[in-house]
Amino acid sequence: MPHKVLLFLGAGGNVGASSVALFKSKGYKVASVARTIREKVKAHSDMVLTADFRDPSVIKGIFEKVEEQLGVPNIVVYNPYSWSMGPDPFNPVSASIQDFQKDLAINTVSAYAAAQATVAGFEKLPSDTKKTFIYTGNAGNTRIIPEFLMLGIGKSSSWYLIQTLAATPAFASKPYRFYYADERTPEGKAMHYISGQGHAEFFLQLAEKEGQGEPLATFVRGKGYVRFDGDERAILQRDTTEGKLDPGYGAPGTVESRYGH
Repeated sequence: MPHKVLLFLGAGGNVGASSVALFKSKGYKVASVARTIREKVKAHSDMVLTADFRDPSVIKGIFEKVEEQLGVPNIVVYNPYSWSMGPDPFNPVSASIQDFQKDLAINTVSAYAAAQATVAGFEKLPSDTKKTFIYTGNAGNTRIIPEFLMLGIGKSSSWYLIQTLAATPAFASKPYRFYYADERTPEGKAMHYISGQGHAEFFLQLAEKEGQGEPLATFVRGKGYVRFDGDERAILQRDTTEGKLDPGYGAPGTVESRYGH
């Protein structure tokens, strides 16, 4: 039988509950992790763990426990998020440093820890096993909305992480797949009332597709992946150190070095 283990980090009552139920129905072993485990999540999980994603150091232990009980997860979804609002709605930097650190820890630092543990686990799996890491994003990586500063910094940082992982030749050749999943309206707008079922269906599509798709995985409920005009500004050019860095310009002894080095 194919190796099918889902680790869902941040399994809440909407996206989490819908996703674990769908994956479980498709034959996956499911591990769900959240600060508080809801009954509708527990009902469709083979194991549940509680964790505070403000502390990135908990991530490694989560992966170790899942591997011990269910096997190495070949599909990992990182769904936690935090968005603090400052006291002045007209000043995007009015939130406290403590809130900023909390948001960044949950939205990015723990996501990095999860990606690190995911890749380490992928190395243990057979070559023919599908291996996918999905980060639940939003439109904050494609546009500036001042009141979204705290959330946007974290989402944009994690989008850079996903792009880098997807562009890494050693991972692409395996292949390991990495996605930033972002639900939109049919017109491409961000939304407040996100669809748990829509996310679940799209996550399953990403988990079971062959090869790496577009890392910026924007989708519309009931339709799947949809590419929107304007989002290409968020997609950075893939390059190499040799291709991008000029090691000689401005070096001692060159004409340009008179400006300092």
